[in-house]
Amino acid sequence: MDICIKELRVRNYKCYEKVDVNLKESNLLLGVNNVGKTSLLEALELCFTQYKRINEEIIFVKKDEVLSKDKSIILDVLIESKGKEFSEKWVDLFGVLIFEEDEKEYVGIRTTIKYNVLRGDYEIDRRAMNSWPKTNEMEEFQNFHTERITKDILEAFPVFYLDAKRDIASEMGDKYSYFGRLVKDIKLSDENLDEMEKHLNEINDNIIENSAVLKHLSSCLNEISQVLDSGESSVQINPVSRKIKDLNQGMEIRFTDKKSESFSIINQGMGTRSWATFLTLSAYIKWKTNEMSEDGTAFHPILLLEEPEAHLHPQAQRKIYTQMSSLDGQKIISTHSPIIASQAKIEEIIHVYKKGDNSKTNNILVNELDGNEIRKIKEEVFKTRGDVLFAEVLILCEGETEDQVLPQFFKEYFGCEPFELGVNIVGVGGFGKYKPFLRVAKDLGIELFILSDGEKRVIKDVKNAYKKVFGEMSDELILERIKFLPDECDFEKYLIENGYKDELIKVIDDIESTEDFLITFIENNNGKKGKRVQTDKKCKECDQHIFENIVRDYSGEEGFLRALLEYLNSNKTEYSSLIGKKILEREDTTKVPEVIQNMFLEISKVKGIPINEMFDN
Repeated sequence: MDICIKELRVRNYKCYEKVDVNLKESNLLLGVNNVGKTSLLEALELCFTQYKRINEEIIFVKKDEVLSKDKSIILDVLIESKGKEFSEKWVDLFGVLIFEEDEKEYVGIRTTIKYNVLRGDYEIDRRAMNSWPKTNEMEEFQNFHTERITKDILEAFPVFYLDAKRDIASEMGDKYSYFGRLVKDIKLSDENLDEMEKHLNEINDNIIENSAVLKHLSSCLNEISQVLDSGESSVQINPVSRKIKDLNQGMEIRFTDKKSESFSIINQGMGTRSWATFLTLSAYIKWKTNEMSEDGTAFHPILLLEEPEAHLHPQAQRKIYTQMSSLDGQKIISTHSPIIASQAKIEEIIHVYKKGDNSKTNNILVNELDGNEIRKIKEEVFKTRGDVLFAEVLILCEGETEDQVLPQFFKEYFGCEPFELGVNIVGVGGFGKYKPFLRVAKDLGIELFILSDGEKRVIKDVKNAYKKVFGEMSDELILERIKFLPDECDFEKYLIENGYKDELIKVIDDIESTEDFLITFIENNNGKKGKRVQTDKKCKECDQHIFENIVRDYSGEEGFLRALLEYLNSNKTEYSSLIGKKILEREDTTKVPEVIQNMFLEISKVKGIPINEMFDN
């Protein structure tokens, strides 16, 4: 691909008041429903479509704004050469419309949609730009070329748009579909055409001659000739088309595998039919690209594809993304699939979101990251927790227990599941693993909160990681977003010290199916060596802390609590999903621990989410 649409600028189109989007060869639009992904695809399509029905409904209007006839839509595209200069075929096409900036050649095209008073309707006007203005000077820009944007230029940028409702069954019956356009002329020589049509006639005559029903019907229908003027007229029945040019009207695609009979594609499920529609588009683009290449014609296809994952299982989603990536031309794809998002390069991601009454876009700022940071984001966020990319609020926690109980407490506090409010809760598996998630949240504008263990070293490291990503700020501001467990506690110790000991003991008894199991645990383990732990002693040679097997002391109330905590830390997998349910059996506000209530309250303030009346005091 020797050229690229580098940037799209949109003013006053549908849900976009003002947005500038940098484009790569492949681009992936991510975002929840109704934030403007489809509108962005349509805006780019409008830049290169010769004829499009338009009306005032596509003009961005603020809440309570009365639309003025003077308000217009502006869509600017900047086309760049991959090298310093355009290749010969593009120079022949663009001619004097090429301008140079920073020792590189560009072409700028402005599409304006404005009201024509004489016609009483909205119209499209396209003009070539002599330079590329700063974004804040775009609407006042008047430096246009006198030469017009020709039909040949627009045809060099064919737009292929597949929406989410694609279906090969309807495509096969539509002569204007990509399937219909591809098969309408199957490119046979005159000699081959005559020979094949001769055989088709023989096949038809043979079928009729050997079918008593068709032979009888043909005889009856030919009685028409008795009332016509010409004695040479006749009626033919065509079980098979006699003309090659008509074959596409009855063309069929069949699907088969080694173990079953073949079936028509229209009888397959929606996943197969949707995929087949994409593959016919792929075939059409490849065919046209080869044609244009052989002719030496400038050709830059633009593929706009909505939700390629529709109806496809995970492995098929991975495969179709590979197929899309292999196509020539520029691809802009909207998706709700974490699987597809995980395959894209980080710099290809365009995050679409709503802010107030209009839509915006942002990206992960790859230029600010080193190779290791990019790798961690790819491996720890995209490939394992790709759903984070679609979140409006992200809650991070350190351990397995918090990851299990926070959704339960969230539902009790807010009255609905986290995902219903666009909230993702992620256990990162250790306080040193927050940073990739912090970077994604910051760059994509996702509201971020953390529930962290409270050890001094953890507090210091988490604060430093947060400041490194979000910038220097006061501890007061940090503590609005990060809730550290008090008294150097981890989550289990916090529960024990804040009155949830009885619930923890009941959960243990339920897991072990034994009443007072912890008593037995103490009797069997008191006085025995426990696991190796770090002591205050240091090695004289290397000055490192010495680890020793500490003898377990479970005597007295403090010993009992040590035994409880040791059991919990050794059996998180078994009890994590049960502890929240047991605590929620309480009937007062303590059913959600105080530190978690404090974090949920901050989320409520930031997002304006109503909370359960019990906690609203």
